[in-house]
Amino acid sequence: MKNFKLAFTVFLACMMVLLCGFFNKSGVEAAQNVIRLGGTDRFDTSVKIADYGWKSSRNVVIADGQGNDAFADAVAGTSLAYYLNCPILLTNIVSTPDIVKNEIKKLGAENIYIMGGTGVISASQENSFRSEGYNVTRIAGTDRFDTACRAADILNSKSKISKVYIVPSDKFQYALIAAPYAAREGAAILFTGPGDENMRADVNGKTRSEILKLGVKNAVVVGSYNVVSYDVEAQLENMGLNCLTIHGTTPQSVASGFMDTNKGSGISISSDSFFADALSSSVLTARHNYNPLLVNTKLRYTLDDVSKPVLLFGGTGVVSDNLGNYIKDSAGAHDISNDEIYQLLSDSRASLEDVMYSADNKEQLENVITSDDGTKYVPTPDQYSSYDKVENFLSKYGTDDYVADELDSLGDFYGYTFNGNPVSVLGNVGINFYDFRNVLVTREDVDYTTIQAVYNRYDSSGIYEKMYVTLKFQSNKWKISNLIYK
Repeated sequence: MKNFKLAFTVFLACMMVLLCGFFNKSGVEAAQNVIRLGGTDRFDTSVKIADYGWKSSRNVVIADGQGNDAFADAVAGTSLAYYLNCPILLTNIVSTPDIVKNEIKKLGAENIYIMGGTGVISASQENSFRSEGYNVTRIAGTDRFDTACRAADILNSKSKISKVYIVPSDKFQYALIAAPYAAREGAAILFTGPGDENMRADVNGKTRSEILKLGVKNAVVVGSYNVVSYDVEAQLENMGLNCLTIHGTTPQSVASGFMDTNKGSGISISSDSFFADALSSSVLTARHNYNPLLVNTKLRYTLDDVSKPVLLFGGTGVVSDNLGNYIKDSAGAHDISNDEIYQLLSDSRASLEDVMYSADNKEQLENVITSDDGTKYVPTPDQYSSYDKVENFLSKYGTDDYVADELDSLGDFYGYTFNGNPVSVLGNVGINFYDFRNVLVTREDVDYTTIQAVYNRYDSSGIYEKMYVTLKFQSNKWKISNLIYK
């Protein structure tokens, strides 16, 4: 009998261990591998990244690390650097920092590619590299559009380009988010200019000519109407390109859009306030198949899996230890901060605006449909040409029931059906929401899958109304399940 009791006790103990292990494994584990690659300044950080990723390299890409206006020339070289399997090192405008010179020697580099003209990286640096025996190629055009085209030409001469990524020329965050994805696909980064006050824009002439010269048939448009005008996408399609748009009206929502279609092996985090660290890290991010995220002081993303490895780029002055610790100590995807909730609300609102603005481009307006009763309708572009497509897009941020309500509201106010496809009444095209500032009042974590929050909404004159938000955990993500305004 004693032996039976002892055996039964051992059996129970073993079962408890197994069950504890099972329940622990069933949840999403916290990240166990958070590594920071940061130096004393942006130049030192670029060296730290090179040290981490490469023991040697015959090639090095050199880019200007001073000022955010320099991003365009530099980011256009990411796909080339990825193809060459080499790091991007940063330099000053006038002279090369000693730490960068030493890294080039340490890598055993033979070929140096300089991104940009002498206005961003001086001729004296180029001459100095040549005098030291390096083979130097300067990739420079008359402006950022032309420089990107020259970089595409060199990449195309080494590996045939079949796709281009179209990014805004005036907002560096979007180009830096897109660069690792473009690099992995062997695609070129090309720029297009900003829209006017009505968000009208044409494809930049140099970019258009380069696309025709390359003969590509596929394009990825990075950002929604306020980032890259819908006119641009429509014009690209008229040029015969198949366009995929990564929707989003903020860098955070665009980064989330990329993550929805590209499940990376880890996460790469850099500051969203200046370009240098994200640029230096772009090739390493692409090589590791990581998803790049840009942050300020908070993590404004809802991550499906925080157990993946994380690379933090830059010192604690640009990406804080608190942020790294938040990821490392997170109990799983059920953790969501107030900042992440705020971003989720912003992205949800932007997704509706995205649908509503989508018909507001020149090509769509030139194809107005007139019904039998004389009402004029504007067809929505291809990405929203069916209710299934609209539903799939909105479901990134809302639960099934919430999205169903959104579709009903769109139908009542904006979206109509003509021959089975969504269209907009001509007079409604371009209508968007008023701008409000939302301030959190209370938050209650009701249970493991439900959060309720109350916000004060402010317009220019003060408190406008209260917003009551309910979030539900659905499909391994936090989503909005209800919004009430009072």
